[in-house]
Amino acid sequence: MKKNSENLPQNLFIILSGPTGTGKSSVALELAKIIPAEIINADSRQFYKETNVGTAKPSPEMLKTVPHHLYGFLSLKENFTVFDFKQVLEKLVPEIWKRKKAAILVGGSGLYIRVLLEGIFNFPEEKKERQKQLRKKLLGQCTEKLYEKLCQVDPDCASKIHPNDRIRIVRALEVWFMTGIPMSVWQKKAKPADFIKYARVKYWILHMERNKLYRLIDLRTEKMIESGWLEEVRDIIEAGLKEYLREKAPIGYIELCEFLEGKMDWAETVEIIKRRTRNYARRQLTWFRKEKNAEWIDITSKPAEEIVQDLYQKIQKSD
Repeated sequence: MKKNSENLPQNLFIILSGPTGTGKSSVALELAKIIPAEIINADSRQFYKETNVGTAKPSPEMLKTVPHHLYGFLSLKENFTVFDFKQVLEKLVPEIWKRKKAAILVGGSGLYIRVLLEGIFNFPEEKKERQKQLRKKLLGQCTEKLYEKLCQVDPDCASKIHPNDRIRIVRALEVWFMTGIPMSVWQKKAKPADFIKYARVKYWILHMERNKLYRLIDLRTEKMIESGWLEEVRDIIEAGLKEYLREKAPIGYIELCEFLEGKMDWAETVEIIKRRTRNYARRQLTWFRKEKNAEWIDITSKPAEEIVQDLYQKIQKSD
C-alpha cells in the first residue's frame, strides 16, 4: 500500500509495546511503510551498540528502510537513564511531527513508556554526585536485604516492584535516602513529557496466547544462538565490558559469560536463557496490565499483514 498522509491525524504518537517475542519491531516497520512515520526505540537493551544479536535488535536492512532512532547509539560504558530518554524525546518527537510524520515508539521497556505518559521523579543536578556514591554503596548489598529495606521505608512502592528487580529497588532506595521522602510520594507529583499534551496518542500492547509466546521465545533464543550470540559475548568480554552486562543486558549475556567461564554446560545454559526470557515476558505482562489507556491487541492467530491493516484502520478512525 502506498503511503498516504492525507488522513493521518496531526501529532500522532503511536506506542507499540508488549512482551518480548511478539514481533513489535516488525509490526512497527510494516506500519511505517503504510503511513509516513519514524520509529523510536523503547527497548533499553537495544540502546547499546555492543549488544545486537542477543537483544533481537532490528537488522541493518530494517534500520535503513525508514528512519530509526535510539538504536545502538551508546556504548555499554555510557549511562542513559529514563530521564535522559524523556529529555531526548521532548525534542525528537516534535521534530518528527514537523516533518509531517507520525512518531512510532516501539519496545517492551515499560518504565520508559510510563515516564513519557505519566512522568517520574528525577534528582536535581547538584545531587547527582552524591547519588553515584549512594548507588555504589547500595549495589554492594544483596537484593534481598535491599528489598526488605524498601518494604520498610516505602511499602507502597515495594508492592509494585518485583523482589528480584534490583535496579528499580536501588533506584527507589536512592530517592528515600537522598530526600527522606518515599518515591511513591514523589511519583504523585511527576509530570508527563511536555509533548504529550499536544499528542494524539495511540497506545497498543501486542499480546498472544501464552504457550505460543513461550514457543516463539524458545525458537528465537535458538535462532539468536545460531546467529552468533556466543561470539558476540566473547567480543564483549575481550573488550573489557563484561561488568556492564549485568545491569544493561542481563538475560542471556550473563549466562553465556558463565558458560565461557566453565560454570555451566551448554544444554543447561541454553535452557536457563529460555526459562529466564519466558519469566521476563511474564513480568512484562504483569507490568502492562497496570498501564492506563492502553488497548490490548491479540495477535495470536493473525499474520503480520492483518495486524498492520487493523492498526491502520484504527488510526484512520482517530478523532
